[in-house]
Amino acid sequence: MSDVNVLVVFYSRYGTAEQLGLAAGVGAIQARANIRLRRVADLADPKTIEATPAWQENLDRMNRDYVVPRPADPVWADVIVLATPADTCAEIEGYCSSLRSLGTMAGKLAAPLAAASDESALRPIYAAAACAGMIVAPAQIDSADPITAAREYGRRVTAMARALKAVRVQSSVGG
Repeated sequence: MSDVNVLVVFYSRYGTAEQLGLAAGVGAIQARANIRLRRVADLADPKTIEATPAWQENLDRMNRDYVVPRPADPVWADVIVLATPADTCAEIEGYCSSLRSLGTMAGKLAAPLAAASDESALRPIYAAAACAGMIVAPAQIDSADPITAAREYGRRVTAMARALKAVRVQSSVGG
């Protein structure tokens, strides 16, 4: 069994942020992590969602494929990948803000991802994750292929979490 647990939490309307989250999850698996995939619920009211057929269709599919994050998920995780679309981050920002109520998040890595690496979408997530006590590992997706970059990011944050855990173990044994 792996020594690193990665929770992939995403919010997606049309599947772009879902693909980024899945790619980061694959990267974490490639780095020998355990993963859980979760989709945060929409904040929009049902009438707004129903007015856009593509949104409703994707929502129906994603509701069949994923569950919402459970309170035990972030407690279990060493890394929380937070994937959001470029045009909205309220759902992921709200999720980050709720983490403090679940216990200490100190020492856990937050790994925010946004479609097109949109800084305006990432800034509030960085702040909310840091306020929850997490260490924020900024993504560097400057690639023409964001899926490959997200997969590499998943590998990188898994390696970072493994290194942090090794330092903690060494400190507790030696100190």
